[in-house]
Amino acid sequence: MVQLSRATKLTGICVCVYMSYVVFVFFLLPSLIPDPVTLQRAVVAYKTRHLGDLSNYTLETGGQPLRSLLVSFRGSGALTLLDNLAHQPGCYQHYAPLIAYHNRSTAQMNQSQVLDELVSLYNCNYNKSEQMIYWGMRSAVFRRFYGAQSKTCLTHSLAECWDPEVMAGVCKVHPFINMAVYNLRLEYLVSLLERKGLNLRILLLVRDPRGTMYMRRQSQWCVGEEDCDAKTLCNDMVRDHKVAEILYKNYPRRFEYVMFYTFYTFHYIIYIGIIHYSVIRYEDLLERPEESINLVFDFYGIPIDRPKTKARHVRPRGGEVVETLGWDFPWKYSNQPAYEWMDKMTVADIQAVQNVCAEAMELWDYRPIQDFERLSADKFELFLGKA
Repeated sequence: MVQLSRATKLTGICVCVYMSYVVFVFFLLPSLIPDPVTLQRAVVAYKTRHLGDLSNYTLETGGQPLRSLLVSFRGSGALTLLDNLAHQPGCYQHYAPLIAYHNRSTAQMNQSQVLDELVSLYNCNYNKSEQMIYWGMRSAVFRRFYGAQSKTCLTHSLAECWDPEVMAGVCKVHPFINMAVYNLRLEYLVSLLERKGLNLRILLLVRDPRGTMYMRRQSQWCVGEEDCDAKTLCNDMVRDHKVAEILYKNYPRRFEYVMFYTFYTFHYIIYIGIIHYSVIRYEDLLERPEESINLVFDFYGIPIDRPKTKARHVRPRGGEVVETLGWDFPWKYSNQPAYEWMDKMTVADIQAVQNVCAEAMELWDYRPIQDFERLSADKFELFLGKA
């Protein structure tokens, strides 16, 4: 009888354990995990069980979801709000659906095609979004925020979780569908309000252009990009303000103009029948996060139901971490203080932005800095208070 050494026995045991692991992980486990659509259907049903029957709000059951649109600029701090929406039960997010167009100029030249693609996505149709998927798979932020991809791709292969039909099926089980667009101006996106059946609510996120430019100049995509120019940014901000004025003038009888005051903040809410358009500032989100987030969710019509816990947040002006007892909002991507640019930007850079953004800053109520020697981020009143 052949005697095996202790080392040989141990090697054999290790090989058997490894082979058992391979068989389980690559053969048995995949057969036990349900397909992505079935899995997400069960997850959504469980997480939204406290909201009752939502079959009237899912495309899979012939209902119409609550659709919303966040319009923003690159570097405006949109991830703060999107991180909250991503954690909201039942909310499916079309994050950066125009990623394939790279910048606003390219999207503007193809605006008809772009708008048709956005409408298709609101109906969970990915037949026109091959390029979005192609470029989105290469972006870590896109994979993090888009739809249920961060969860689906953990349990299924990339080929399956990024399959257009699978993504469409997953999308259709969600009662709340949000979209975040930064590659097309508001004046073009407003036409979506007239699309029948969408019942869309649009939220414009605005940020102090000095803070936006400070954030952009820390990003690689900003090098050589037209969208990174301060003059281009502020021209778009001026156009966006004019769109709001046009809406008010064109719909005087079907239009209600309401302001919510939250200390330094103001929110424009526009009602056109059952169509809504609203504006919120990035600084509002960080100054009064709980109140601002609740206003946003209420405007979108999305119920917010989170447990109260002891949470850690970033103080908006100073940047230090503080603990508060309140709604447990996730702030993983919102840790840049709203006023950090005052301490980090040079006087020359701030003046350069102010020189080309004077009209935009006045329209959106941002105060220019006159006395740089006595400037203090803790004491400077950022808003003119004209609203």
